[in-house]
Amino acid sequence: MSDTSKPSRIARFRTSTAALAAVVTVLAAPSSAAAFSDAEYLQFADRIAQRLDRTWDAEDGRYHMGNRGLDAIYNAALLTVHATAALHAHVGPARDDERARRLAERLTESPPFWTGPVAPVGDTMFHSPGWTGNMVGDYVAMDKAIDPKVAEALSMAWRARDVIGLSPEIAARIRDEIASVAYGPFFRFPSVRLNQVNWGAELYAYAAQVTDSTELLRDDYGRQVQRFLAGVRRPWFAPSRDAAPNLSPSLRFHYKPDQTPRSGTNLDSAEYANMTLHFIASYAAARQAGMPPLARDDRRLLRAWVRRVLFGYWTHAGMLNWDTGLGLRRWMKGKTWAYAQQGLLAIAASSEFQADPRQRVWAKTIFDRGLRLYEHLDTRGPHLDELPHPALMGVEPARQSASDARIFAARMAANAVRAVTMGLGALPEEDPPPFYAFDPDVGRLAVSTPAYATAIVPVNRGAFAYGGIELARLFDHDGDPLTGVGGTAPSAAGIQVHDADGRLVLASQVGLEHDPRRPPLALVRSPEGAVMRADSRPGSVHAGPFGELEAVGRRGSHDLVLTTRHRFTRRTVEEMWRVERRRGRRWYRVSVVLPSSGSDATVEAVLRDGRVVALLPGAGSVALEAVREFRVHSHDGAYAVVPLNTPRGRARAIAMEPQPTEPAPGPALELDLAAGRRFDRRALQARIVP
Repeated sequence: MSDTSKPSRIARFRTSTAALAAVVTVLAAPSSAAAFSDAEYLQFADRIAQRLDRTWDAEDGRYHMGNRGLDAIYNAALLTVHATAALHAHVGPARDDERARRLAERLTESPPFWTGPVAPVGDTMFHSPGWTGNMVGDYVAMDKAIDPKVAEALSMAWRARDVIGLSPEIAARIRDEIASVAYGPFFRFPSVRLNQVNWGAELYAYAAQVTDSTELLRDDYGRQVQRFLAGVRRPWFAPSRDAAPNLSPSLRFHYKPDQTPRSGTNLDSAEYANMTLHFIASYAAARQAGMPPLARDDRRLLRAWVRRVLFGYWTHAGMLNWDTGLGLRRWMKGKTWAYAQQGLLAIAASSEFQADPRQRVWAKTIFDRGLRLYEHLDTRGPHLDELPHPALMGVEPARQSASDARIFAARMAANAVRAVTMGLGALPEEDPPPFYAFDPDVGRLAVSTPAYATAIVPVNRGAFAYGGIELARLFDHDGDPLTGVGGTAPSAAGIQVHDADGRLVLASQVGLEHDPRRPPLALVRSPEGAVMRADSRPGSVHAGPFGELEAVGRRGSHDLVLTTRHRFTRRTVEEMWRVERRRGRRWYRVSVVLPSSGSDATVEAVLRDGRVVALLPGAGSVALEAVREFRVHSHDGAYAVVPLNTPRGRARAIAMEPQPTEPAPGPALELDLAAGRRFDRRALQARIVP
């Protein structure tokens, strides 16, 4: 990331140990940027429209994005931008009435609009009528996500028809095509793709906008939502006793309700949870169309899920606090993050489903910061049109191309103008308080404050290659990685035990592939007290603002027990690592590892006499008793490690190996905890200051 304000902050951090507290205050200060207004949302879209201008083909009347299967959805996003800008009389690159007219015409042609009775190729999501992904050439594929986004763009063009000079013929074609798809069997109740009721909900709303009929909003929308909520309480997708409900008892999202709730895919899905929650954005329109209100218990359940989504999946910086059972197929993909932002838009625009009305403002604030964060992402890379890289945090950059960067950009621009349509420009900005979300059955704890964001993910079910009872990642208040984004031992944070031959025999940062009988992490202090056992009642959500939070996790072998205690406050994380020998007299060396991020990262020790010693892998160590604090400088940020007790031992820097979920590690700080054949309870305590 290229935040020009970072170097000066880090330079100040390096210069004065005595001024540590003051520096912490600077680093933890919330963004001073004001809330986005409607004009600023449109100006954000202006900047993206300028960069994507080179992909416009005037002769063909469409934008070229480089992936024929996503052409329709790319052009739909940009039509949404152009039509919204016109509807709001905006002056700038986001507005282009001629292109809006051409795109409306092209998106209603065949392809992409398809009315044939069968697919010419195998396609599990084929439906007729509907929109294909391609705008030229032979049929490619359909997807449930294409139709509502094309319909959204065409409905915006229809609403702006007089402003952009849309012909009556194209306006009529828009109306007929949206209605025919929305009323088609693929999207009508009881049809649904898995449990993703949001796609149909969008189509019902757009059909109501361009026709005189509100039947789908009044009837089908309510039935879809009621069935979804019934499916939270008990499985409905498959007639199997072991099928998954739509959400876990603590309201994690189950992507595959036709699988067991203990499958790796159903561990969670931050991205699809946010996409699916978007259906609440249509609730007010459905009520206005005559739909009866949801039952009180259903409204209460939705409010709880909104709380879990907001506090469990987002950070103060606007980045997802991201874990997904879909692994590297979805994780850290920019275009997926952009899709997930629609959950924030829905929360900010839907006043019916917040137990605390401030959640709307907090969602808007996090959304706005996500837009700012997008513009600070690294634009370096081959053939990316100087667009932010679509591989977030450097995860699998080789699998992302210019086409991914373009659709990432188009989706972010479309999100910005959606914020205008949904009324976010009138909301203020308020820095959210520190917040958390906890899932006791799998032990996942997400924490975000104005100073940092982190998560503990004890159970990974083999869905991704990171996890354990330590911090899975630590981001600063700008959303930049300080300790990396993932990884597993030995190249990960936490306690590591090696035998006399140097082999790693036990580590605290290894994710469990199967759910344990007892929760692998417990909250011992939270706003609701201790949370020590898994929930059985759906809707038992543990999420919200906090002042102080404390969690304890344990890992063991036949002769050792490793314990990590985390204490989270607004500005710091205090850690206590302990090793206990239960039996046996084998020789072990026990240490604590604290990683950095980036090939240019460095580790320093500030001694009690004021000297600063650079620690380099393979180049010596310092005595722990002689150190006042350690400083770990990652590529985009820094953190201090302040020892709170003084055990005997040494501190050194060690090299870390890249992993798929930790592609660019720097050197790690390693602190001795115990060594030998005889040791009882050895503990190390430290305060981590982002």
